[in-house]
Amino acid sequence: QINSNASLTVSLAQTPYCKKHRYDPQNPLCAHIIFCGSIVKVNDSEADLAKKALFSRHPEMESWPKDHNWFFAKFNITNIWVLDYFGGLKIVTPEEYYSVKP
Repeated sequence: QINSNASLTVSLAQTPYCKKHRYDPQNPLCAHIIFCGSIVKVNDSEADLAKKALFSRHPEMESWPKDHNWFFAKFNITNIWVLDYFGGLKIVTPEEYYSVKP
């Protein structure tokens, strides 16, 4: 049985923002967002699109050894937590996250 659960944390500490404002990376003002969900293998039509996108940016990967059993997958996000201020996490639904206009 494979556990497909996954999480991804992204922080403003990975950018110049927190250093510029002299925020310690653990300070909530140095915002973090945590995505939780599961990894899902994509179907053939999605895999074709993923291959084109990946190999157009990283052409050398197309010749990587096939016996490593690479496959294309997507991150099915079910929970999003934002820590950007004192007082605890904010919960954002995936629907809210994807509906935001840049």
